[in-house]
Amino acid sequence: MRRHALQAGHWRWPIEVGNSQGVRDGEMVFVGGQADLSPSGEVGHAGDLCAQTTAALDHMAAVLVELDADVNDVVKLVVFYRDRGDADEAGLLAAIRARFPDALPPALAAVPLPSLGLPGLEVVIEAIAMRGTSGDRLLRTASNPEGHWDWPFSHGLRCGELVFVGTQMPLDRTGGMCDPGDPVAQAQINIENLGGVLAGFGAEPDDVCRINTYYLGHGTAKDWAEAGRIRGHAFTWPGPVGTGVPVPALFPDGLTQRQEAFAMIGADGVRLARTALRPEGHWDWPVPVNFQQIVRVGRMIFIGGQISAAGIAEVVHPGDLSTQIHECLGNIEATLK
Repeated sequence: MRRHALQAGHWRWPIEVGNSQGVRDGEMVFVGGQADLSPSGEVGHAGDLCAQTTAALDHMAAVLVELDADVNDVVKLVVFYRDRGDADEAGLLAAIRARFPDALPPALAAVPLPSLGLPGLEVVIEAIAMRGTSGDRLLRTASNPEGHWDWPFSHGLRCGELVFVGTQMPLDRTGGMCDPGDPVAQAQINIENLGGVLAGFGAEPDDVCRINTYYLGHGTAKDWAEAGRIRGHAFTWPGPVGTGVPVPALFPDGLTQRQEAFAMIGADGVRLARTALRPEGHWDWPVPVNFQQIVRVGRMIFIGGQISAAGIAEVVHPGDLSTQIHECLGNIEATLK
């Protein structure tokens, strides 16, 4: 049975929206992006990343408790933070890590953005947690390959059939940058690093159901087309769903892209059956890739990033944000059908 977190007195967006703060279905708990806002939608501690991080994590913890879970059940975090070249990402991640006392911290993806929608808003944190339906804690295992760099969170975390892979970057074991500024070379290294994390669970790239890429919003079209082919052809047909999001800056300097992924593998290590589709008449990518629009494995459904497009990524309703949002939602509905 699905449950929603509707805590009285919780913060609200300054406009009326239909989503809840959290949703639980069986063992899965999804916490929507938490921010330092008041019940009337006012930004707290405007411009203060540290204070807002504390408030967002407090809100996240409250939502988890309402859904009969807690921070030690969190398996994946996504942290969106404002960065105009002045953000301290290392300090931000250290502050978040301090709130997770478990020896096996969650996987994490950090996403720098030029703004977060409201003046003074510095950080938004979303989470996925897993807790047994009888209240029991679920067994978790981590994958931190020997050749990977030091990172305050798990590079990969497995709980049941689900594998959560945190931010993968083209870094060596000392944290040194590989091929600075080269999106093509770094795309290949990221895929290799992803494979290393998956191998720690006995999984392979073809077990990936979803991959998200956050990339610098500059570089030549040729470079990005080739980097897209590398990512798209790292998986045999039918591949996973994917989302690509341009960002203004990445940490450390020289980094052109980061990736995170979700995979699924059977308890006995056997690859799980999946249904993968590109609905007829749906928009397609501008370069040949093995990505799909929707992937279903068991009870889990993964939908790739949807855009307001038709044909071969031809933009529909250019410059019209409101109409494009409706178009994207229509594309999501079409893939689910």
